[in-house]
Amino acid sequence: MKKRLLFGLAVFLLGLITGAALTGVIIGKQIDDLYIKNRSLADNLAVTEKELEQLRQASEALHTNVVTKISTRISFAEECDYSEYEKSTIELTVEKKVREWLKIISGQELDTINYLLVPRIVDNREMEVEGKKIRLKVMLVVLSEHVIVYLEIIPIQNMV
Repeated sequence: MKKRLLFGLAVFLLGLITGAALTGVIIGKQIDDLYIKNRSLADNLAVTEKELEQLRQASEALHTNVVTKISTRISFAEECDYSEYEKSTIELTVEKKVREWLKIISGQELDTINYLLVPRIVDNREMEVEGKKIRLKVMLVVLSEHVIVYLEIIPIQNMV
């Protein structure tokens, strides 16, 4: 009986050792597979980051900011007592004239435009619209691909 017990214990221990060894081999194989996959993914990431950087550089070289549109935002001074029809006529005429005056910057790259000159082209200009004399006062100029000129219309009183 003692031999049987020792034989059973030996078989149990041998099974335990064999199981532990097989488990170590299986886990080792999984670790190796994961290590290889991790290196492969790291290489793919490095290649993708390099491609992305090249695309960014190419995109920056191709994409330049160019003035494509010019518009105005017009407000009237408090002393203006024009009717709605007169205001809309003045707005249309002023917007047309401002686009005409600023057509020299249309199509130019933003980096090449003289930012100080643009408001001076329009500021303090006097014009006559349907018998009404007005002065344009530039409040703000937003320079981007879409140039927006904020103007205030000031009536000029005829001095007699």
